[in-house]
Amino acid sequence: MKSKTLAILGIAVAICWTLLPLYWFLKLAFETIGEGAQFPPYLVPPRPQPGAFFNIFGHAYRTASGIDLPASGQAGQVILGIRNSLIVAVVVTLVTMVFVVPLAYVFARLEFAHKNKLLGAVLLAASLPPVSTLIPFYSLYVQLDLVGTVPGLVIVTLTITIPFVTWMLIGFFRNLPPVEQLARIDGFSRLYTLIFVVIPMARSGVTVAAIIAFLFSWNEFVYAQVLVTGTSAVTLPVALSGFLFQSPQPNHLAAALWLTIVPPLLVAVFLQRHVAEMNLVDPVH
Repeated sequence: MKSKTLAILGIAVAICWTLLPLYWFLKLAFETIGEGAQFPPYLVPPRPQPGAFFNIFGHAYRTASGIDLPASGQAGQVILGIRNSLIVAVVVTLVTMVFVVPLAYVFARLEFAHKNKLLGAVLLAASLPPVSTLIPFYSLYVQLDLVGTVPGLVIVTLTITIPFVTWMLIGFFRNLPPVEQLARIDGFSRLYTLIFVVIPMARSGVTVAAIIAFLFSWNEFVYAQVLVTGTSAVTLPVALSGFLFQSPQPNHLAAALWLTIVPPLLVAVFLQRHVAEMNLVDPVH
């Protein structure tokens, strides 16, 4: 009974630890600057209004009480950041899956020379923190004139997603039933078997891998902070850091932060269904 109580208490603390900051920023986004500066602070917005969300997109807003809320000075960067983040996330996800699915399949289902060494290289690439390769990449990008470009950011983000997602999918492909021999007996080529037999069987794992690649590329900050800050290729996480260098506008910052949170939240809800499917569906059937 005591252990159950402690477990419930621990879960409650974890939920509060996770949700309280999110709620506080959401509350702040619906307050004016004056309301957000009150002490003690309001637990709920006294007069909720969406002005901050209009402001960060470059539009002024007048509240019902007649308070004028001017457009944010970072509106241009936020709009540019949303566009670039979506481009990078979508392109990186597509390219990652095109390379990773056959790569993970080969590592999981086939035997070939130096396989363990190559697996070790994939694991090493997946475990390296981005900051450890930041300076070499920056030096290379200066010479190739890729600093401040979206294609350059796509390429460097792929060095994170491809090794990590490959390592994750290898384990999933290994657990699939050995259907290749049956397919070959029926006259199917190995490529046909992969596309029309193996991938449909592994659709839940492939979907989860694609979502993880999207989340990695959407949230990437270390490379973007150095390679695209102050350029037309700025991404949303980097654009948000600009709020720290202007006159304090906490409600604008809170609204912009929620822009970065909403897509991963929607993706996470979608991801939960496929994770449950991965756990419930027996690959053999």
